[in-house]
Amino acid sequence: MAEKRIAQYKQIENDLLQKINLGYYKKDDLIPTELELSNTYHVSRVTVRKATDNLVAKGLLTRVAGVGTFVCHPAVTLNPSSIQGFSEVMADQAISVHTDVPTFTLQSAPANIASILEIEAGEPIYFIERIRYANDEIFQFETTYMSSRLYPDISIQVLKHSKYQYFEKVKGLKIAYSNHTVTPLHPTRRIADLFGITLDTPILRVANTTYLVNGQVMDYTELTLNSPKYQLTYVKK
Repeated sequence: MAEKRIAQYKQIENDLLQKINLGYYKKDDLIPTELELSNTYHVSRVTVRKATDNLVAKGLLTRVAGVGTFVCHPAVTLNPSSIQGFSEVMADQAISVHTDVPTFTLQSAPANIASILEIEAGEPIYFIERIRYANDEIFQFETTYMSSRLYPDISIQVLKHSKYQYFEKVKGLKIAYSNHTVTPLHPTRRIADLFGITLDTPILRVANTTYLVNGQVMDYTELTLNSPKYQLTYVKK
């Protein structure tokens, strides 16, 4: 089967996005003109305009008539070198957040999830979906599995706020560490529609198992990041 080719405008959009997120173009920088970009990428100005139009629509670029196109801001970054939840990461950057919980149900743990949670297969677990907003834009979609036997008092009210703060400040259960597995992928139709991106926009999924100091697994969560707006970075120490 032939490999699907990414459209030229999407390649340019992704390249400009990467340059913004890596700091090659910083906030308030003027990016090259359409003519300069068309010469750089060897494409028409129409193709360049389509790429920059998408970044303008995503709030990463802004146009000033008679002046040019400027960088509004880089994507917000998630740095998992310390144990912080989404709410804490956003609070550090003075960004307001809120959370929708479209799904909160009980189900029997399938064998693979039970193994991750270190419980018996078939035990009741919570299946949770959360949509995380920052400044009223969707930054993250979460799917979480958690033992209902170990944590029977989890509720929608808890899930609309920080799980980490609930466990540490309300329950008095200290979080020890999280294991992360990062996978680049293209979104499903559901995720693409939710994030307002195309099916060929590269995004990241982070499989995250969190452990408490008492040795219990707190939860297993798959975080799907709206990568044009919310980037993952690591700091090695």
